[in-house]
Amino acid sequence: MRGIIDPTNFGWPRQVEGLNGVVTIPAKPQRIITASVGHDETILALVPAERLVAVGAPTRIDTYSNVYGHVQDKPEITRDPETIIAQSPDVLVTSPFFSAEGIAALERVGIPVVQTELQQSPEARINSILLIGYILGEEQRALEFAAEVRGRYDSLVAVTRAASPQPGVLAVTQYSDKLWVAGADSTEGGVIVAAGGMNVAAAAGITGNQTTNLEGIIAMAPEVIIIPQPVDFGANEFRQSLLENEALAEVPAIKNGRVFVVESKFYTTLSYWNILGAEELARVLWPDAFPEPPVLTFTLAE
Repeated sequence: MRGIIDPTNFGWPRQVEGLNGVVTIPAKPQRIITASVGHDETILALVPAERLVAVGAPTRIDTYSNVYGHVQDKPEITRDPETIIAQSPDVLVTSPFFSAEGIAALERVGIPVVQTELQQSPEARINSILLIGYILGEEQRALEFAAEVRGRYDSLVAVTRAASPQPGVLAVTQYSDKLWVAGADSTEGGVIVAAGGMNVAAAAGITGNQTTNLEGIIAMAPEVIIIPQPVDFGANEFRQSLLENEALAEVPAIKNGRVFVVESKFYTTLSYWNILGAEELARVLWPDAFPEPPVLTFTLAE
């Protein structure tokens, strides 16, 4: 698969290709750091918790992290290379958001850094699990966990792809005085599609997460509005303001009271936990097809 230089090599050293080029990993990593919430979530599914030796602050916070309960005893690092070097990691597996300068500083002291892609599709999530499993020397566990994740996704879409007609769904948040919607190639948009909805922002030609206004919401005419915004950051108040705004009164979602605050970390994390968001949204869109709540956890490595 993409990123693995020699798929016949299961020994050490081994090489992988990340966004930062070809990286040699000299031995099976025992001390791992990612500096990324989504990567931390994946690491804990693949290796025992003691091998993840430090985490960034967001991974320890319930609002942002799906594994916060498993990392409260971990030292806290930032993306400042000095805080990472102090933990003596064997490898840093991280996201495209880690700076090139930081990567260079870590490589200068001999720490292998693999910067992996972040794509929104379910297939990309599976590929990420398999690649990280190879980086860590946990190929068998990666195959097992990828099968678990794929099984849940396939079971979901087997129902939602056949469901019709697809309701128009809009993911919208408010931060400061700006409204943000999630279009094509967004994490939230991927959740909407997997749940059997039609992403009205994508249909309107919006890509990624972009600002909009009330006129934009009216024009998109969603039948369902979801708010993937933390309650601590005003999600409930924002929902109420939408329902009470006279300018939006004829928008189908507003008119029918189909406006829902959803668990933001299922929709915005860059990991397999998005599937849980899709499973929960599917229950909103297709309650007869999904009468039982989804399993709220995934297995962790032993």
